Amino acid sequence: MPDTQVLAALYHGAMNKTPSILSLVLVLVALAVFGYFGARYMLNSHSESTMEQLRIVWPGVASLPEQDGGFLTELALTCNVVERPPVRAEVINCLRSVEMDASATARLDRLLKQAP
Repeated sequence: MPDTQVLAALYHGAMNKTPSILSLVLVLVALAVFGYFGARYMLNSHSESTMEQLRIVWPGVASLPEQDGGFLTELALTCNVVERPPVRAEVINCLRSVEMDASATARLDRLLKQAP
């Protein structure tokens, strides 16, 4: 019986102990590091998927002038092109679905005419 009482006292003593500030800080740092690297991975994955969709229409999207490539990427991210089927017409419809002014629409039309 004394052994059971000692074990019970040790168990309750351990359970009533509050976590130290250091252990809380370590847990928070671990979560922050995990979140940071997880977010970077997801962003890179999403960016690559977006570029794959744009390559359906513009195989050489990476070689376009930086301003045009950035414009197309912004449109693709805005319309969430990665949620569309990887079909040329779907990619184009997605890009056209973004609200834009007349000059941006003309720019997209010009880039579509240049696409192979």
